Amino acid sequence: MTRIFISYRRSDSLTFTGRIYDRLVDAFGADNVFKDVDRLLVGVDFRSVINREIGSSDVLLAIIGPNWLDAVDEDGKRRLEDPNDFVRLELEFGLRRRTMLLVPVLIGGARMPTEEQLPPSLRDFAFRHAAVVREDPDFRGDISRLIEQI
Repeated sequence: MTRIFISYRRSDSLTFTGRIYDRLVDAFGADNVFKDVDRLLVGVDFRSVINREIGSSDVLLAIIGPNWLDAVDEDGKRRLEDPNDFVRLELEFGLRRRTMLLVPVLIGGARMPTEEQLPPSLRDFAFRHAAVVREDPDFRGDISRLIEQI
């Protein structure tokens, strides 16, 4: 069975990612879909968990909402510039796994970031063909197409 890792920003796409997660669980089973802290135990080094989960996954879905690229931390620094940012780490791990299907999933009218908009370690991500998942009434058809392609 295909194993899927979901990468997303809570501040950008929490609710919509929950809908996507639910549909993926229906299609692939809860043991085959990983979404961040749902399975993360307290006190665990999240980097090792991310590395292990991505390492055992066949697919990484990167959910990109309208504020994904420009999300900032409490100091006003763009999160993707932080080498310890969860999303950045997840994508870096995924890009290193050349055999992994790494799929940007655009939601909420988001656009695919360009190479110039990404940190050097993520530039290859700009060349991944994106899926688009829209709100209702298009959600069901869009997510069904994504599941079929996975």
